[in-house]
Amino acid sequence: MNSSAREAVRRTLEERRSRARVEQAVRIEEISKKVPQVIALRKEMALTSVKLSRMILEHKADLAASLEKLKRDNLSMQEMEKDLLRRAGYPEDYLELHYTCPLCKDTGFTEQGVCSCYRKLEQEETLQRLSDSSPLELRDFAGFDLRYYDQTPDASAGTSPRELMTRIFDYCKNYAETFTPEAKGLLFSGATGLGKTHLSLAVAKRVIERGYDVLYGTAQGFLSAAEEEHFSRERSHQTMDSLLRCDLLVLDDLGSEFTSAFSQSALYELVNGRRGPMIVSSNLSIKELQDRYGQRIVSRLLSKCVYMRFLGRDIRQMKK
Repeated sequence: MNSSAREAVRRTLEERRSRARVEQAVRIEEISKKVPQVIALRKEMALTSVKLSRMILEHKADLAASLEKLKRDNLSMQEMEKDLLRRAGYPEDYLELHYTCPLCKDTGFTEQGVCSCYRKLEQEETLQRLSDSSPLELRDFAGFDLRYYDQTPDASAGTSPRELMTRIFDYCKNYAETFTPEAKGLLFSGATGLGKTHLSLAVAKRVIERGYDVLYGTAQGFLSAAEEEHFSRERSHQTMDSLLRCDLLVLDDLGSEFTSAFSQSALYELVNGRRGPMIVSSNLSIKELQDRYGQRIVSRLLSKCVYMRFLGRDIRQMKK
């Protein structure tokens, strides 16, 4: 997860803590009007630390006995408070802070490390950003309809588009369920409207749900951002660093971007430098990719990815 997403999670946790404090203040105000004795007890208990400090400073001869009495009195007042709240029809913990996550108290961390609520917020934030950045509403495997693919055999493939796409669909579904950062990548090639982006997003969504860090974007968007940062006054490399480090990178629509000396160099750095898997989709054939990017880049891409050629008719046009 990149720094802006982490900052969004941090803000969410801070908002939860702030909301808990506000809601507690509202409950205290309510009880001060309906059960004022409880508030009086709370004020008395708040003086415990003052009394304790005074006892220590005065060097009382019976300090141990005084401390024990102070403890008993404090426990007694706590029980009285609970009893007063119960009698008034309120839960015993009505005036306590009620956090969204009682395990970490909305800090995101426990003594054992990162809290499960933090992981869940990470997933939700990443999924939201994936949905916002994708050209389609966030897709999943359930929405991929194989009936749009023709059952007539295709001579170039030796099978029908439906049979081929069924195999690709099953492979992608299993890929998402068994994904690890050590897996090979996927290279989708084929004409527009055949489901390349849909399956890319379906894999990405499931991988995120399984707790992995995913970045999705178009080749044009990522390479433009990297170029802008590279030639800025600060010469930042945040985009490229994020692309290289995430668990899964989804690079959509390779071949539609404006080609420059920088984009060629950045693409090679990305393909060659990434240790984790990528899902790359393109409307171009392997030969067209080689003509555009050169043998070196395409050969490296093929060595790191399982190649899948999509067949069929433009589904988006058929749906219209």
